[in-house]
Amino acid sequence: MAFTLTTLGNCQLTDNSGGQIRAPLMALIMLAYLYETGQPIQRRDLAHLLWPGNRESAATNLRSTVRRLVQASAHSPHPLITTDGSTITVDRTALACDLDVEAVGTPVQQLEASCRAVVTQFLPSEGKSATPIDQWVRHVRARHVSLLRERFLAFAASPDAAGARAQVHRAAIVLLEWDPGDEEVRRHLSASPAETMPAASVPATAKQAIPLQPTSSIIVEQSELLGGSPPRVALLPPETLQGAQRAGSVANALIEDLTIDLCSSRAVSVVAPYTSERIRASKDKASLLERHRVIYALDTQRSGEWLFVQLIFMPTDEIVWAKRFQMDPRLIADQRAEIAGAIKTSLIDLMNSRAPFADQFHQAPEAYFAYLRGLQSLSDLTLPAVRKARRHFREALDHEQDFGMALVGISRTLSLEWILTARGDDELLLQAEKLANTAIERDGRLAGAYKELGVSQLYRGRIDDSLHALEQAETMSPHYADVLLSYSDSLVHAGKAAEGLNKVKAAIDLNPLSPDTYLWSAAGASFFLGAYSDSIEYISRMRDSRPADRLAAACWGMLGETSKARRCRQRVLKDNPGFDYERWLQVIPLKEDWQREIYREGLTKAGF
Repeated sequence: MAFTLTTLGNCQLTDNSGGQIRAPLMALIMLAYLYETGQPIQRRDLAHLLWPGNRESAATNLRSTVRRLVQASAHSPHPLITTDGSTITVDRTALACDLDVEAVGTPVQQLEASCRAVVTQFLPSEGKSATPIDQWVRHVRARHVSLLRERFLAFAASPDAAGARAQVHRAAIVLLEWDPGDEEVRRHLSASPAETMPAASVPATAKQAIPLQPTSSIIVEQSELLGGSPPRVALLPPETLQGAQRAGSVANALIEDLTIDLCSSRAVSVVAPYTSERIRASKDKASLLERHRVIYALDTQRSGEWLFVQLIFMPTDEIVWAKRFQMDPRLIADQRAEIAGAIKTSLIDLMNSRAPFADQFHQAPEAYFAYLRGLQSLSDLTLPAVRKARRHFREALDHEQDFGMALVGISRTLSLEWILTARGDDELLLQAEKLANTAIERDGRLAGAYKELGVSQLYRGRIDDSLHALEQAETMSPHYADVLLSYSDSLVHAGKAAEGLNKVKAAIDLNPLSPDTYLWSAAGASFFLGAYSDSIEYISRMRDSRPADRLAAACWGMLGETSKARRCRQRVLKDNPGFDYERWLQVIPLKEDWQREIYREGLTKAGF
């Protein structure tokens, strides 16, 4: 073959040397359509499929797209497409395509190929609207699912299934992710190969092009298939499969047991392991959560013989449950089912208790994902990022005016802006406190609202009120790491630095890949305990330590490292030329005078 067209997972055209052909995306989609139909297509029909609406401009666009594709592939003696006055055809002798999932080796290889086709998804960036081409994309995806189901049912009932249980389990989980209501697939997953019922006869889907005009029989999207289904959970394995094999760890096998066990239940809808791995690795978590409608993530991490498990309620990024399990190599084979059962019971109990929250996000998905984008923006502790997050939270309120967590998010950005600008702007804190109270009035179950109320009260100097609000937040959600973080800050400002350091260490333990705010808080607690080197060490672990430059300058000053202290001071003044350290010392809420004097001494030694 002179060219290869990839359509699963991404969309690109390469030549036989592996070089990428720089052709427009619409040209590649056109190639995929011509290849999939396998027959000449009328030019006018193809133009209207790709550019519905104005027929004249559609014909012009088609001519331009064909010309650019021909020019991009002109170095090959084999033309990709042939065209006459009325039709266009793809030359299948010159083009290989990953759409040929039917033509693969043994039954188990066919099953694996079908799994990959469904999981990686055909043309993943397309298929989101009601245009004819998007209908066709969804039609192809649905056919891949139908083919996977046909192969699964046939293979699961065959004698070969006993030797390929992992492949059978993976295929079943993928099918149940697509349609949690498929009881026939569920029966095969929960039974051993010897116990499975005979596979039902599933007619193969005819491979043909859909009509070029929209019809009433539009293929149902995956999100519609999932409508009204139980809450979705993604189980994130502690290691890659290769890493687990190298370490001789059974932790991944435990998560696989749990995945199979949960898929056999109707209480939750489980995201396929392939998807969970991509969510763990992705930098754009919000878009993947949006695409797969994930409400809960079970995050797992292995440390030696211990497995740390935490359940995260994704709409609020809240850790609602966490536990450690000892993975004793001598006992774990017998304990796997027991541990998986314990986790499953905890998951379902917690999901039931939080059903009203999950329902809220199902009912207002646009608000939910705007809120997630706001959370993602807060991963950077800079003023532009904080203000960008506030815009996303306000967008969430535009979609759902009673969305309490969006009010909580705006409150958080106002308090953060007060810290970052260091101007002592009381209006920011008054707004933050008002919004937190409004969120509590609308929904008194929001631990995050009590947390933000405590934060705004702290910076307004109402330290005792702050501690009371944060104590309520911790009682409501004892594993919520952000609550422990804020509680730590208030304890430190109340002159209880040792208690504060213990709280923030507990927060870091719950959230080991800690955001910079956790390390900054630990550094502050260490400073007031006189552990200046420890404070510097925490600051050095921050991805962006500039927000903590004031504290770092004071630490270096107390350690007698004048040159390092002055470098930090210069960065502070560069980022905030109007910084007045005497005003800041008066504004910062510290209950004990000795704390203020130590901070003053450090800043003075740094040259402020």
